Amino acid sequence: MTARVERSAHRPRASRLLPLVVSAGLVMTLAACASAAPAPDGAPARSGSTPVVLPDAQTEPLLAEVPERTLAAAPLERLAEGLVPPTNRWFSGLVLNEDPMPVFPQPLSFRLDAAGFTFGAPTVVAQPGLIAGAMTEHIVVENGSDRSEVTRYDEVSVTTTQFDADDAPIARVTIARGSPVVSYVAEAAHSLTVSEPLEAASGAGEGIHLATVGGLDYALIAPEATVSADGLTVELPAGATANWLAVPADGDLAELAPLAASPLDHVEVEYAAADESVSTGIRYVTEDGSPTLVGTLPHHGEQTASPVGSYTTVYGPMALAASGGVDATTPTVAPAASLDLSALDDAERAELAEQLELDAGSLGTLPADTYFGGKALARIATLITLAGQLGEEGIEQSLRTRLAEELRTWFDPAGCEEREERCFLYDPVMRGMVGLAPSFGSEEFNDHHFHYGNFLYAAAIAVEGDAALLEELSPMATLLAADVASFGGERFADWRAFDPYSGHSWASGYSPFGDGNNQESSSEAIAAHHGVALWAAASGDEALAEQATWMLSLESLSARTYWTNVDTTAEPFAAYDRSVVGIVWDGKRDYATWFSPEPAAILGIQLIPMRPGTGASLGSDPDRVLENIAEATASGPAPQFADYLLMYQSLAGPEPAELALAAARELPMASIDDGNTRSYMLAWIMSQD
Repeated sequence: MTARVERSAHRPRASRLLPLVVSAGLVMTLAACASAAPAPDGAPARSGSTPVVLPDAQTEPLLAEVPERTLAAAPLERLAEGLVPPTNRWFSGLVLNEDPMPVFPQPLSFRLDAAGFTFGAPTVVAQPGLIAGAMTEHIVVENGSDRSEVTRYDEVSVTTTQFDADDAPIARVTIARGSPVVSYVAEAAHSLTVSEPLEAASGAGEGIHLATVGGLDYALIAPEATVSADGLTVELPAGATANWLAVPADGDLAELAPLAASPLDHVEVEYAAADESVSTGIRYVTEDGSPTLVGTLPHHGEQTASPVGSYTTVYGPMALAASGGVDATTPTVAPAASLDLSALDDAERAELAEQLELDAGSLGTLPADTYFGGKALARIATLITLAGQLGEEGIEQSLRTRLAEELRTWFDPAGCEEREERCFLYDPVMRGMVGLAPSFGSEEFNDHHFHYGNFLYAAAIAVEGDAALLEELSPMATLLAADVASFGGERFADWRAFDPYSGHSWASGYSPFGDGNNQESSSEAIAAHHGVALWAAASGDEALAEQATWMLSLESLSARTYWTNVDTTAEPFAAYDRSVVGIVWDGKRDYATWFSPEPAAILGIQLIPMRPGTGASLGSDPDRVLENIAEATASGPAPQFADYLLMYQSLAGPEPAELALAAARELPMASIDDGNTRSYMLAWIMSQD
């Protein structure tokens, strides 16, 4: 068993992970992606039972060589001293903005207010192109607090402590993803004022009161409280609990109330990966150790505990059960560094070799920002792999030389002391790596996984068979991997973007939005975990490789479930008349992008960059692939991402692949994305036949 520590300003608590046993098959798959070069001097030895941790003892000497600068610090007044700023979390908006933003733990919505908090279960509605469940202020609770701050958090739950004008703690409030309970613990004797009158819940037990708002029942479970005659004031002694439960319409309060009585203390995450599947366990730990109420979403699959109620969320139906948590098994998506070209005939290989020479000779000057620059490096890496498969040794070596030169510039630890582009620095306030020149808000920690996955993918390909280059690039690559996937130290946020309950990542660093955090490109998140996994394999880090494979597998399932293969057959979702979702928010799902309203762009941003081995993440349903393509091109040829749409089409079977290949051969160069090449596009399509 391995240990890790949750983020707490007051009470560090060890939680437990499943044994990190990487199956022999998975190790072999990853090892085939990179050389067996030894880890650089000083790197910790890793085994299948080593925790996935890049501790401060490892990162400190690496960071000592990196300049420090804060480009866009966020307000941290609501974060307890000593906690790492929680960027890219579902609850980031609660912390990192001048005014606290709504957050959506699901099935609830929640917001901190000046003198307390407000919450409610959103009513989900759908219309063409939009599924929405906005912040709902059904219950407003005022406790006389003067301020609130986050004093503890983990990957699933967050605790805020509320203080009076003398800065003495009044209460602790804990919310968690998948929990219909707002846990409330009185740190001192005080009274609550509530917005809706409470009445004793007949037959539900002592100390249980109900308020009905908008057709929904909310139960206050407070056995030590005294409720006023008008039901609007609740007196609590020190140490008392006053938990709120959103009662499902199909639930029995008498059955549910005892399961919501003990406040939630924290949540632990367990995982393991093997050849066929990865497993995820999410454990909800109450203060007295009793079972609680946990909701599961469509991607979690069937659970062993029997449902005791249900809710409707923007993600779909949530089944509520009396249990200790969530147990899910997901098909493994194994990262691969190359396409399978074994079935290509001599003519196809010759065609690819001819196109490869043209692509390799037209790279030009690479962009200098972290997004487009990273894409350009990854583009070279795909050409290197393709050249090796085609036996084009001269082209391969030339490209390897170019890629190594570019990465040496980017990965120079002191690079930002000399220039304002093509380098990385460390932000000591927000605790992470920031590249220069930043792009798409990366200085505010937006999209880091999208950007750094490209660098790690390129580095993994570059160091194949080159132990000296591996040692040279490892310090910065280790720090970039730590920025998006580290766990356990104080210099980086744990799993910065990845949400194990939702099974996908969040992209907005500070999340300054009324609809919670969001992620647009599910496919670039998939590519990020793919890049981390390949770098872990190249550097001999089996534990990190397993973690990245787990993340890759979950992100792939969630991408299909909530972005590309959405199920809107049931009410109230039927009015959503699109086959894909462009942006998944926590409070809505939107047929849109940040940059274009074109249907081709809305699908295309869910496809790029289509790394080797990720076809299974996208094309498990040929009919759905064709349906999505038809929607994206209904108004004519795609103006953007035409290359990726053709690659995606090839997943639908031999005939669609044949048509896609013919179109790809004639596709104008202007229609090929700057992270792609014609040779890779052709090779991808040919490999699907």
